[in-house]
Amino acid sequence: MSRSRAAVAIAASAIMLGGLAACVSPEELRAEDVATCRSFGFQAGTPDFAACLQRESLARRYYAPPPPQWYGGPSWWGPGYYPPPPGWAW
Repeated sequence: MSRSRAAVAIAASAIMLGGLAACVSPEELRAEDVATCRSFGFQAGTPDFAACLQRESLARRYYAPPPPQWYGGPSWWGPGYYPPPPGWAW
């Protein structure tokens, strides 16, 4: 498998798992990472396998959608205020 296909597979699995991360235990995530790395052809107990597990973990962390954030402006704006879009004139 080429590196680009592997990167796409890692990113896709991380995005799919990102939405489910709250519903899945760490043990289940680890088992999925192990299965993914084995499917890429890595042998358990090797440095390459450990690097694959680390990449899977980082991919899940960095490619997951960020949590929604509230814009923390002055208190008189109140909750739910968002600044105008760029280029918008007052």
